[in-house]
Amino acid sequence: MRALVLRGFGDAAVEEVPDPAPGPGEAVVDVACVQPSVTECMLLAGEPIAMHTVLAARLAEGPVRFGGHEFAGVVRALGSGTPGGIRVGDRVTAVETAACGRCAACRRDRPDACPSPAVLGFTGPGAFAERVVVPAKTLVRVPDGITASQAAAIQPLAGAIHGHAAAAVRPGDSVLVIGAGVMGVLHTQVARHGGAGLVMVSGRSPAKRELAQRAGADLVIDAADDVEAAVLDATEGIGADVVFEAAGEGTFGLAARCVRRGGVIVMVSVLPDHAPAPLARLRERSVALLHPRSGAGGYSPGSGAFEHALRLVARGDVDVSCLISHRLAGVEALPEALAITRDKRRYGALGPAQVDLFDWDRAA
Repeated sequence: MRALVLRGFGDAAVEEVPDPAPGPGEAVVDVACVQPSVTECMLLAGEPIAMHTVLAARLAEGPVRFGGHEFAGVVRALGSGTPGGIRVGDRVTAVETAACGRCAACRRDRPDACPSPAVLGFTGPGAFAERVVVPAKTLVRVPDGITASQAAAIQPLAGAIHGHAAAAVRPGDSVLVIGAGVMGVLHTQVARHGGAGLVMVSGRSPAKRELAQRAGADLVIDAADDVEAAVLDATEGIGADVVFEAAGEGTFGLAARCVRRGGVIVMVSVLPDHAPAPLARLRERSVALLHPRSGAGGYSPGSGAFEHALRLVARGDVDVSCLISHRLAGVEALPEALAITRDKRRYGALGPAQVDLFDWDRAA
């Protein structure tokens, strides 16, 4: 099969690789649609953000299959001992993080505390390929009516759901979202449909600010203006109850100035190891700094974050398609998709460039 292979930072190309086979508890999925994340693009380029040292160590040993955790596809084969409920031919996406199942935390039924989880595309090959092997337990069936394009965009929405759960946004809370990119718009939609009160969004791009407005923001602020003044004016000088920092471009200090005393900042952006942080201000104002979890999550016995995200899209409560402006065809288009996603402003992209590998409706 064909897959993206990284031979060095900034040196990625589609090459022929061995066909995958499922081991015990694993599934092989034919990839119908995949989209790069901004984090993956930054790591592939060699930027020193989280996971950089892990990827560098892997590269030191030779070429690496890296990236591809936001995807949708069709189950091609199942290994022995796979859990029930998933069958060959099912349309699925997959939770990107899988606890090891063996450590002390997992044995105590706390997979969120697992010290060495497998992360699709990061600790092993992902869906930047025609086929991908995943733990069968991470598969999530895609309901009828959801397209492959929408299903491939579910993981970031699940991340937004985790962010709001971490912040425990209460009915009527004022929310500021810094950044009107993919995560900013998704957090705006989750806030709007989750009972938040005043929802404010700041962003640079006029097109993305318009998306934030359509997503339900009450106040949209040009990032070139005085965002702090606008937020304080809208909240009668108090500041936002909850701030989601989703810009990642030196806006941590802005978040600290815009949050109320005793409020919460949720760091959505992936920052460098030594990014400056206004810790003295956070301490003086008793501001909580949170980082949302990744993976399936468990907020209800009947649903995980991915299932809930799919329901939100199926009901029309959240629109992920509005963020998809560039779609390419064929696995060979993966390097172009990475370039577009890495520099969305240059290409006029609203979100990640998706790559369609096959039409799962015609293949049914």
